[in-house]
Amino acid sequence: MIYRSMQFQPRTWQGRVGIVLAAALGVGLVIAFLVLAVGVAILLLPVIAVLAAIGWWRWRKIEAAMREEAARSTDGGRTIEIDYRVIDEPDRRR
Repeated sequence: MIYRSMQFQPRTWQGRVGIVLAAALGVGLVIAFLVLAVGVAILLLPVIAVLAAIGWWRWRKIEAAMREEAARSTDGGRTIEIDYRVIDEPDRRR
């Protein structure tokens, strides 16, 4: 087996400055993304609240209509009446 040893050169001041700038840029991007995400969430909260209120109101209206229809029905069940026609094609059965 051949073992290879790696030796890193000591960092110069330019390398250290580059690492610090890259870390600062990374932290800045993460903070900017978090601020943007929180801002969008805050902007969408009223929209979601209005949509939820409309949905709740419509659901209550549908429930009331269903209760009223159930109270008016005499047979107690739901019946769907449709007009239909039976087509007898002997070729399809084979």
